[in-house]
Amino acid sequence: MALIKAQLDPHFLFNTLNNIDVLLLKDATEASNYLNKLSDILRFMLYETKTEKILLEKELEYIEKYIELQKIRTSNSNYVSFQVTGIPGNKTIAPMVFIPFIENAFKHTTNKKIDNAINVKIVIKKDIILFVCDNKFDPNRKLKQESNGLGNELIQKRLNLIYPENHTLEIVKHTDLYSVHLSIRNG
Repeated sequence: MALIKAQLDPHFLFNTLNNIDVLLLKDATEASNYLNKLSDILRFMLYETKTEKILLEKELEYIEKYIELQKIRTSNSNYVSFQVTGIPGNKTIAPMVFIPFIENAFKHTTNKKIDNAINVKIVIKKDIILFVCDNKFDPNRKLKQESNGLGNELIQKRLNLIYPENHTLEIVKHTDLYSVHLSIRNG
């Protein structure tokens, strides 16, 4: 479990640093802003993920910063939609439970120029947290096999350990849309 929680995609880190480096020449203030977000993400991963549960609000902040850093790779500001409905209050959640699905969405979305290529929605209700992540992809694109990512089977095992009989995970692959629906009861 510790290995799974501590995993950071090196491609994300290197791409983000390269993007910030390029941005330094164009807009140093904006580059500094993104560098602070990256620092916050690294701090979150080092310190906040050591516990079994964290405040849902902290997880949402992490996701928002992660998405913002991914968005600097495209000039399309409508490439990603991130929406939270409901109030996190004092709800807790296992750290980084949603992020593998979001990482996969960025990894497999093929066209950064279309609007809403990735849609992430989190709905917070009294007894349930609903996570939905959809991403569009080109079904004709050939992907090279990569072994360093978290596969769906490993993600499901982690969910079974953390939320035994208190979650449902549905993953559906349509012709050009990959959709993840995860609900966690008593979140």
